[in-house]
Amino acid sequence: MKTEHKYKNSRDGFLFLILVVSVLFLSSADILKSPPGATGSCGNIIVQIEGDVRYPGFYFFDKQTTIKALLENAGGIKSASYPAEAIKEIPVHSGTKLIVLSDQGSPVFIHKEISPFNKITLGLAVSINNESEEGLTAVPGIGPVTAKSIVEERTSRGGFKTLEELKSVKGIGNKTYSKIRAYVKL
Repeated sequence: MKTEHKYKNSRDGFLFLILVVSVLFLSSADILKSPPGATGSCGNIIVQIEGDVRYPGFYFFDKQTTIKALLENAGGIKSASYPAEAIKEIPVHSGTKLIVLSDQGSPVFIHKEISPFNKITLGLAVSINNESEEGLTAVPGIGPVTAKSIVEERTSRGGFKTLEELKSVKGIGNKTYSKIRAYVKL
C-alpha cells in the first residue's frame, strides 16, 4: 500500500512538473515572438536581422517590408549616432538575412539569404537552381548523394525550368518528388 501511494505522489509531481514546464515554454515562446515594437502578427514574409541592432532575430510581416520597418521592429541600431529617419524605404524580400554593421557612425547593410536549414524550419522553400549541395541536404528526403545529383543535373541543363524536371535526377522518383515538392522552388 505504501508503494502504491508513493507512485501516485511521484506521478502527480511529474504531471505538475510537465504543466509548469509547458507554461514556462509557452510564455517564453510568446516573448521570443514579440520583441519590443513588434505588432504581434505572424505573416508570410520572414526576414532575419543580425549585427548592430538591439533585438536581432527573425521577423514576420504580413506584406512586403523595408529596411526601415525591419529596423524599427528590431529596436533600431545600437549605435544611435545614425538617425532612423535617414534610412530609406529599401524593400527587403522574404528569406533575406540582413546584417547591420556600423562604419564610422553610418550603417552598412549586407543582404544575404537565410540559411537553408532555417528556411526549411520556418516553412520557406529553397531554390533548386541556386542552393548549394550542402544547402539542398536541408530538404527532408534529399541526402548528400541526391543533392550532388541535383547540382550535376542543374549544371548540365543550365538550370531547371520546372520542378517536375527533378524527376529526371537519379534518386528522385514520384515518391521522393512528392515528399520534397513542398520544400523546393525554382
